[in-house]
Amino acid sequence: MKPEIRGYGYAFLATTAGSTVYIFSKAALNEVSLAQFGVYWFTMAILWNSLFTLRSAEHRRLPKLSGNMIKVLITIGLIELVATGSFYMAISISENPSIPSFLRNLEYIFVTLMGVILLGERFVGIQKIGVVLTFAGAMVISYQKGGTPASYLSGSAGLMLVSTLFYGIRTITVKKNIQRVSPTILAINRAIFLLGMATVLLLVWQQNLKIPGSALLNIMAGSFLGPFLTSLGQYSALKYIPASRAAIIQSSTALFVVLGVFIYFGRLPMLYQVIGGLLTVAGVILLFKAKRN
Repeated sequence: MKPEIRGYGYAFLATTAGSTVYIFSKAALNEVSLAQFGVYWFTMAILWNSLFTLRSAEHRRLPKLSGNMIKVLITIGLIELVATGSFYMAISISENPSIPSFLRNLEYIFVTLMGVILLGERFVGIQKIGVVLTFAGAMVISYQKGGTPASYLSGSAGLMLVSTLFYGIRTITVKKNIQRVSPTILAINRAIFLLGMATVLLLVWQQNLKIPGSALLNIMAGSFLGPFLTSLGQYSALKYIPASRAAIIQSSTALFVVLGVFIYFGRLPMLYQVIGGLLTVAGVILLFKAKRN
């Protein structure tokens, strides 16, 4: 299989598997606290990724990481604490998990802006339209009658703004180092940091590990499809194709989420939220359409 085709395949895997994260995590968070959820979710993520490393002799060999790469892993892990922590908090307080999924497309705006600031890239006309469409879509989705800036920042929209900003930083950092650190190591590193944070919260909040069986089943399914398959797909896609091309495919995640939420919860977003969501998808497509890579 050609590397480019393999990259697109991994990006599509991340898109479809990633859409289930919103569904299974929301179902579990309806029954358990964020700390309980995190301990089980990321413990299982480490399990799935560790089992995956045993599939061949190549992956069973422990990689030799230089001091510089250890620093990179720590940096990415700390970024993930903020990005992923805010992400699951947004899903937890959102009535419909398809709303955070549309807002996730803001990540690609931040990735592009960082390219302009850090790499000296320039916007072309069509990219500027993409930025405007994506932000306009996010504002439409986040509209609340009588809402205040404070309620916006403390709600799911504000949390997703923080989350996508740090996910954008994560994407740029990973892309710069993906040829030196395997996707599996990156996924396990992410899960370890997030499990550590969830464990600390569990102890601080003085909560126990007893959760309903239904929540455990949702966590088992979601942790396999999310922290394992989605992370593996995202990191692997960046190994074979540019981040911009992977982003265009993954921007459609929310469309799969809407279908899944309807099937699983029997809910649909409001019409104006759907329109706003489609604007974010169109904005991402325009944003990266002009890129050569």
